[in-house]
Amino acid sequence: MQRILFIGYTGDKIVTAQQSPFLYHSRELRQLRFEVAIKNTTTFAEGINLCLGDHADSYFLMPSWREKPDEVEALLNKLRKQKKQAKIFFVDPFAQSTSCFLNVLPYVDGFMKRQRYRDRSLYTQNMPGGSLFTQYLVEQQNYDLGDWYVGSIAQKGYESNITTGWSLGTSRSFKDILQRPKWLSRLKQKKIDIFCRMSLGKLTDSWYYKYRQSALDVLTSLNSHCRIVMNEGSDRDVQVPQQQYFRELQQSRIVFSPFGWGESCWRDFEAVCYSCLLLKPSMEHLDVEPNLFIPGETYVPLAWDFSDFESKCQYYLENPEAADAIIRNARQAYLNYFKTNRFVTQLGHLMQCPSKRTDQEKVGI
Repeated sequence: MQRILFIGYTGDKIVTAQQSPFLYHSRELRQLRFEVAIKNTTTFAEGINLCLGDHADSYFLMPSWREKPDEVEALLNKLRKQKKQAKIFFVDPFAQSTSCFLNVLPYVDGFMKRQRYRDRSLYTQNMPGGSLFTQYLVEQQNYDLGDWYVGSIAQKGYESNITTGWSLGTSRSFKDILQRPKWLSRLKQKKIDIFCRMSLGKLTDSWYYKYRQSALDVLTSLNSHCRIVMNEGSDRDVQVPQQQYFRELQQSRIVFSPFGWGESCWRDFEAVCYSCLLLKPSMEHLDVEPNLFIPGETYVPLAWDFSDFESKCQYYLENPEAADAIIRNARQAYLNYFKTNRFVTQLGHLMQCPSKRTDQEKVGI
């Protein structure tokens, strides 16, 4: 029996979601001779100390995004020196496709991203703001990011260690909704044409606020002839109660889900779970599991500047059969991910991959 220890950061719902499939697949993992233990700590240093006193064969480590990259690197270097025979996987906490922790690549067997650039060479490039999306905002939309930067540059030769992990869509809550018996999952009457409730943040001069505000602005052109639920009023960042949020989402035909700190978010998977048509900026640059971002098949891709938003909304509202086909495809793709135990297969492949110890010896570990 191979022992896996997953150590996360205490009190973080993203960590809970990333640990979730290890728990609901515990039986299938035991059948493959994997025994999983999950522990959470308040600091990464505490987590490393737990690992040093443990005898697991593999470690999955997910710190808080607030940890300092240099300190995380030093701690992983220490762990690698002590656990030369173990496999070490770093589960990146950043929502962005990039990360501030790429400096740890030489010390790990896999750097797991919830959403990964298809072109891994992008991780070796220095981009304004740290990501392909923020580079687009600067170069194509003339955004001024000031000193805002979230990212790091991978040492060339190590970008292949960056691996597609499992997204927020693997959370137990989504699995339960999708697999709910039909008699328990009566569809809500679709009274709302377009749903777009989201956070904007309080910093009105930030790129995050401005981009999401531009998304809300494009909705106003449809206000006169569509039933729209969106952030409104003088303070567009005011959030509605969760019960209202889900009631409105379930009653919506279209869910509009712009990029935020990262490209994908909870709302993408909520849309599929509740049989809504997902419209969001194109995800073609990313690899995501489960893959619910197949253009025109499981979602409707938009230009990053929303220039085609109005025409695509009108088309799918006027052609409900086309929308329904995409909705069905998305739900089926999502259900198939769980039915075929894709996470278990993915984890099995990770465990079978050769260790990176040879590479690590090259950097003197």
